[in-house]
Amino acid sequence: MTLRPVRWPVRAINPFSRLQRSYKVLAIETSCDDTCVAVLDRKNSKTAPEVLVHLKNTLDSSSQGGIVPTKAHLHHQLKIGGLTQRALQLSNFPKIDLICVTRGPGMPGSLSGGLDFAKGLSVAWQKPLLGMHHMLGHLLVPRMETNGERPSYPFLSLLVSGGHTTVVLSQSITDHEIICDSMDIAVGDSLDKCGRELGIKGTMIAKEMEKFIDEDPSCAHDTEIQMVMPNPLKNKHNRVDLQAFSFAPFLTAVRNNLKQPIENYTIKQIRSMAYQTQEAIFNHIMTRLSKVIALNRDKLIGVRHLVCSGGVGANKRLRHLLETKLCPNFETFHYPPLDLCTDNAVMIGWAGIELYESKKFSTELEVSPIRKWPLSELLTVPGWTTVD
Repeated sequence: MTLRPVRWPVRAINPFSRLQRSYKVLAIETSCDDTCVAVLDRKNSKTAPEVLVHLKNTLDSSSQGGIVPTKAHLHHQLKIGGLTQRALQLSNFPKIDLICVTRGPGMPGSLSGGLDFAKGLSVAWQKPLLGMHHMLGHLLVPRMETNGERPSYPFLSLLVSGGHTTVVLSQSITDHEIICDSMDIAVGDSLDKCGRELGIKGTMIAKEMEKFIDEDPSCAHDTEIQMVMPNPLKNKHNRVDLQAFSFAPFLTAVRNNLKQPIENYTIKQIRSMAYQTQEAIFNHIMTRLSKVIALNRDKLIGVRHLVCSGGVGANKRLRHLLETKLCPNFETFHYPPLDLCTDNAVMIGWAGIELYESKKFSTELEVSPIRKWPLSELLTVPGWTTVD
């Protein structure tokens, strides 16, 4: 990859000249149905940035049975301007030196709402723009509290959300290898769809289902209804299938286990079925993850840290399973703060800070959203450049 240096106009301040002082970052995230804006204060390169403000406005799609891309696009168009104005107002209208925005992966219509707006600000303010990888944000945000010190490279990440279920081996900020991925739907999508079949309501169904289960922990021992759940890929033996997840079969299983309309079941019975469903899905993750670790022993030499990030990474049961079943394989386990597990602009800002300071990267203005963008191909897409 050849990067062409960009020389910013004289009136534009290059944040690299101010690393020992303070520079401000405006971050925007619009990859799905959350319109997110944050302002970060990078006071110096020795301490973690301060989050001056972080705002989020989520499209309410609970009545739609899922996210409608055209409505999500319109939501971002309606909300991004006012939300950014509010964020700048709450942070006392700081002088922004760097603009970070999600470029992909995600829904193109949603991405364009944030990316086009950020490009306009970059032109108006004459400030560098960074089009960031959404999953890189999830992967790096656990490092923010320690200012990038921990987890240290190399480390392994389990990225679990509504759109992705991926195991990534990271050697550096730009060197990532995907060693396990879902062959159908993501774990968050599976949890949402299974929860909907069980009558769970809300915008974030997987989170609501966890809350519903935790209201009565005794449901873990309820044997009144025994669900028959799958163990996907159990009998597969080739390396491709061994290093993969499959979550679509769980939705079919939940439907097959429902012998009558969901409203005919008691709350106790539904809670038990929800627990069994969540447990089966998480056990699948643990089974496949253990296989991946066993098959990649040589690659994982020197890997001491495991990151779990993404919306599903906030689930307490999943964290417990990771730490109890994988304790012999890792010295430490790392997670984002709970409010930064789901999509947010802070992670985009922090990932931008790490990439900007370590590689002096920026993004050309002639770029477009990227719907599919594997982390292993972070630098292969057009549009990267360097700040001179």
